[in-house]
Amino acid sequence: MLQIECLNSKGRDLVLVPGWGSSADIFDPLLDALMAEFRVHRVVFDHSDWRKTSPAALNYTLIQCLRRQAPQRALWMGWSLGGLLATQLAAQAPEHVIGLITVAFNPCFVQRDDWHCAMPQAQFSRFQTDFSSNPEATLQRFHALQVLGATDKRHLLDLLHRSCSPLSTAYLSDLLTLLLEDVRPALAQLQLPVLHLLGKSDALVPASPLVELLPLLSSDASVHCYPGASHLPFISAADRVITDVLSWEAGLC
Repeated sequence: MLQIECLNSKGRDLVLVPGWGSSADIFDPLLDALMAEFRVHRVVFDHSDWRKTSPAALNYTLIQCLRRQAPQRALWMGWSLGGLLATQLAAQAPEHVIGLITVAFNPCFVQRDDWHCAMPQAQFSRFQTDFSSNPEATLQRFHALQVLGATDKRHLLDLLHRSCSPLSTAYLSDLLTLLLEDVRPALAQLQLPVLHLLGKSDALVPASPLVELLPLLSSDASVHCYPGASHLPFISAADRVITDVLSWEAGLC
């Protein structure tokens, strides 16, 4: 269902978790800089051992897969849906996580009565329906939303196209249901440093309210928001992201 690949041999362990619709190749532009400082691992989804199941059972299975393969006391960086999975792993298996980095992450991606800074339920349901009926066109629209507001749209679109997830429509539809999870309680129970990285122009994750709200959800959280960056701030603002990550990491025990 998923594998954790280790890319080099030296440094503090750092595990990269991609978002929905993309493979781990989305992190390629960062790898040279990260591998100079960390022992980098990346989470790779595949078709093996994938069974049709409920969203709750799928979520449990994915977290257990991560838990079995995870290095001890690593940093975890999760982008979008990857941030949701990394947060849940940190809450359920704190022995594996020394620090959590989320990128373009909303702890509640779909609106709830007490959380309005998210996608409306009707819009999310329509996206699910559109993806099931016309996955290619819907994925293209999703890519366009991810780069909306960025100053480097053409570069980002090219990267998204080259790093599309190899999973089938059925498997991607299953993963899409995980975005209905509310991980605010998981964030609240974390007893470890958290770094949230946001794109100020993100059309999918509303940065302005989250800059204020995210620090309130965990006891030791920092937030950086990057002007001119959309849903891929780790690409658009790569140099600043690397600088902020290394500065934050240097302060860890």
